[in-house]
Amino acid sequence: MVISKHNTAFGVCPHHLLPVVYNISMAYIPTEKVLGLSKLSRLARLIARGPRLQEDLTHDLADILHVQLQSQGSAVYIEGLHMCMAARGVGAHEARLVTSGVRGVFLELATREEFIKLVVAPHSTLL
Repeated sequence: MVISKHNTAFGVCPHHLLPVVYNISMAYIPTEKVLGLSKLSRLARLIARGPRLQEDLTHDLADILHVQLQSQGSAVYIEGLHMCMAARGVGAHEARLVTSGVRGVFLELATREEFIKLVVAPHSTLL
């Protein structure tokens, strides 16, 4: 399992045209094609740009990692801080929208649980 976690990307809420800050974690299990390490983060930032629903972003990333890489499976977990919720109306500064998408072998409970356990764990203290 190849995991790139806690990638920060920025987008725009299509309903209110306000910024969204995404914390994106994604994984895939390669067959023959393997991406360079920086490509996963670059992919997340590229796909997140512009106005789009977080749900669509989640599923698009999962599809790309599964179909385009012909991987055994892919998983994506995103936490989004939506300024439309934090800065206006409800003023929910701490609220995060969480979405996930799984494909292939990640549909199996054990594989999905391993991914979630590794992604939701606290940030590494290596640096």
